[in-house]
Amino acid sequence: MEAKQRARHGEERRPPPATDGGGGGGGGGGAEEYDPWTAWLYKPHTISVLLVGACLLIWASGALNPEGAASHSSVTSIKRGVWAMIAVFLAYCTLQAPSTILIRPHPAVWRLVHGLAVVYLVALTFLLFQNRDDARQFMKHLHPDLGVELPERSYGADCRLYETLFDEFVIAHILGWWGKAVMIRNQLLLWVLSIGFELMELTFRHMLPNFNECWWDSIILDILICNWFGIWAGMHTVRYFDGKTYEWVGLSRQPSIMGKGLGPRATMSFSSYYLCRPWESFFHRDKINKTSMNRDCLELKRSLSQFTPAQWDKDQWHPFMGPLRFIQVLFLCVVFMTVELNTFFLKFCLWIPPRNPLVVYRLILWWLIAIPTIREYNSYLQDSKPVKKVGAFCWLSLAICIVELLICMKFGHGLFNDPMPTWLIIFWSSVGIALLIFLLAWSWRNHQKFRRKQL
Repeated sequence: MEAKQRARHGEERRPPPATDGGGGGGGGGGAEEYDPWTAWLYKPHTISVLLVGACLLIWASGALNPEGAASHSSVTSIKRGVWAMIAVFLAYCTLQAPSTILIRPHPAVWRLVHGLAVVYLVALTFLLFQNRDDARQFMKHLHPDLGVELPERSYGADCRLYETLFDEFVIAHILGWWGKAVMIRNQLLLWVLSIGFELMELTFRHMLPNFNECWWDSIILDILICNWFGIWAGMHTVRYFDGKTYEWVGLSRQPSIMGKGLGPRATMSFSSYYLCRPWESFFHRDKINKTSMNRDCLELKRSLSQFTPAQWDKDQWHPFMGPLRFIQVLFLCVVFMTVELNTFFLKFCLWIPPRNPLVVYRLILWWLIAIPTIREYNSYLQDSKPVKKVGAFCWLSLAICIVELLICMKFGHGLFNDPMPTWLIIFWSSVGIALLIFLLAWSWRNHQKFRRKQL
């Protein structure tokens, strides 16, 4: 059962050791799992990379030309040294860090993401120990346009439809919710997060002018249009790939042209095949051989499939399985909304404009970190072992979220003078009390059922 569960969640499959006899029903070594054209990517190249990296360090540091290196200023030398230090650490992580449960497009990609997450966590920890003014000026080292106070835009001041529809946050909403749907793959949780974040905006609008939106912007444009479309597109992406496996034999091993197009081990649905059909009418006018067209199209699909997840299983969260599972899933939602709130508070405290590339880089990094985090956390919830621990990405995600929150609390001290409205305090106190009563009643009911079964 445990082996099936690990296979279902796409853990890296280690090939069996090669034997002299070979053959066998499931036989074959690790080389048979990969196309010979790309099999070299899955072989260790640690010594080669080490030598190439050493040559790059010699060139970049000026180790063989001290006079030329001395021409750089102290600030430039420090910057170059810090970036080189980060590059060496990321190279080590890519080559030597433990592999995650994800294997596409390559395990090294997720080892690199793991290294980026560690670098981000360390950088946030350094920023946490600075004061607010020094931290704002430090951001200039990351982008020259930072370190200048910027007015926060209020969306409630101008409710014209044109000004709101052609805003960068519209595209960000759609792409963001598409990415969340691909990660979480559960309609109920996605809608809880969608409505929950709008409640967060309503809760903190007295602190951030950015959250002052028109009512139709918050309800109609955000929830019913942008968030819905992103969730719909993401869930359709998951449904399309759900249950469809592509086990392609390497093209260099196929004996014929038709074999190269559809290998004997390739399984492909008609809907996947007809993705290539619209091109046929165009090529047919030029009287190009259909077999050649199909072969090229299927070869392209096989290559692109390397960049899709190996497993598209829907994550089964089961939030109503019991009080403990409900709290665990609710904790995931709270962390998600905290990470999103941190985005706006960090921008406000550190004077980062919305269109600055650092905002985009952080969101992309968080998306890459969240992909294995969701899989690890879902595996953790489904694991029935009495003693278990969360994965490395889960730990890193929670640590980064906590340090970001601490930075917002420290640098935001004294910036928010308006108190929270009384009705919001009453509302969230009522929600907390109702949730506590609900969980206690649920636990008591389960306890009574358990006692009746014992009798």
